[in-house]
Amino acid sequence: MHSIQFPENFVKLIFELRENFTKPSFEHFKVVLSAILVGGPKKTLTAGIRLNQMKCHFSNIHRFVGKYKWDINQVAFSIFDLTNRFLGFPKHLVFALDDTLVPKYGKKIFGRGCHFDHASKTNSSKYILGHNWVVLGLLYYWDVFSKWICFPLLSRLFIPESVIEDKALFKSRISIAVEMVTQIKDHLKQSFTLVADGLYAKRDLVRCCIEKRVTFISRLRNDAALYGPIKPSKSKGRGRPRKYGRKLVMPKRTGDKPGGFQTIHLKLYGELHKITFKTVVAIWKPAGAPIKVFMVQFDDSKSLTYFFSTDFSISVQRILTLVAARWSIETLFSDLKEHLGMKDWQVRIKGSVIRSVPLTGVATSLLMLWSIQEANQRAPEFWDIQPWVTKKSSPSLFDVLNQFKARCISNSIFSILREGGIEPEKCREIELILRRAA
Repeated sequence: MHSIQFPENFVKLIFELRENFTKPSFEHFKVVLSAILVGGPKKTLTAGIRLNQMKCHFSNIHRFVGKYKWDINQVAFSIFDLTNRFLGFPKHLVFALDDTLVPKYGKKIFGRGCHFDHASKTNSSKYILGHNWVVLGLLYYWDVFSKWICFPLLSRLFIPESVIEDKALFKSRISIAVEMVTQIKDHLKQSFTLVADGLYAKRDLVRCCIEKRVTFISRLRNDAALYGPIKPSKSKGRGRPRKYGRKLVMPKRTGDKPGGFQTIHLKLYGELHKITFKTVVAIWKPAGAPIKVFMVQFDDSKSLTYFFSTDFSISVQRILTLVAARWSIETLFSDLKEHLGMKDWQVRIKGSVIRSVPLTGVATSLLMLWSIQEANQRAPEFWDIQPWVTKKSSPSLFDVLNQFKARCISNSIFSILREGGIEPEKCREIELILRRAA
């Protein structure tokens, strides 16, 4: 039995990570990648074992995920360095922060808890029994298709306090986010921008970003208490000096807005929008320092939406572009669950659970990096245009995954045919027939 054959460029990417593993572990790592990317329809380790010619006992693959000594964080940062080397990111990087829920069935699964689902539909339960993963992704603008994509870099499991036996080990989602930002800052040795959902606009994370000189961008509550800057006074009165100026009355509707608003047109989410905005520098108590607040009205909406940034020099065009780019992490979550087996992991013990989703993120990042290389070197057929698809301008992650599977199958078939002495010309004809049949 022959093993599945990866494309040549993808093999080169994998070998860039071999320093993170021993020689036997590296072979197991490739089996796990084949399970996530080529296995199916369910992405399981058994699928990877079936796709590869195993020289060791199959149980070693399961031990690799749960018990072998290798650092998933080190692999994640190696993926970042690899991506930076091949794509040449700009000096000021942008990261997106969010969390996602993965249902799990089984009482003895490590870290399983009851979580409130903010995105639940009216006909479904508002609570989910399963895992809650906090993900920090690297945002990249793909010039070829004029779209933002997200590389899942770091993933951490949030465990509710009610599930943990030792309460001293409990870490909130904000604490986990602070740890990840600190790790990124220590690794990069430079400033970057963090774009997060409004859930993460909390004191500890905002103050951590200000302390480490990381630009933090997020949504701000409409009823947030904002104060003006302190006016300098020559006379010293009684009592301690004031920390905050006068409380600002912020408009909540377009009818309440005072003067000073400006109007621009900006392309967001692929469409041109009319943006009416006003900026103000105010002191927000959770931040403990002044922030730049953006009051924004989209198109003909009657209400105002508030955003803020810890960087005073940022423009409204930049902040709204990055807020829109953050949506790519939401589409990433959908692709990870539906097409890349994020919810298919059948693991229970601690070591396997905390490595499962990060391994899916590593495989996804390698897949996207391979697709960008392919698009830059040549114009591959990432997707098959269907009769009902007339306006598709860029490939989805599912299209890239299908292209990768087709390339793996083609390489595997022709590696066997060449061993039988079939001429290259005949191989090309067979490949053409298989494409037409597919």
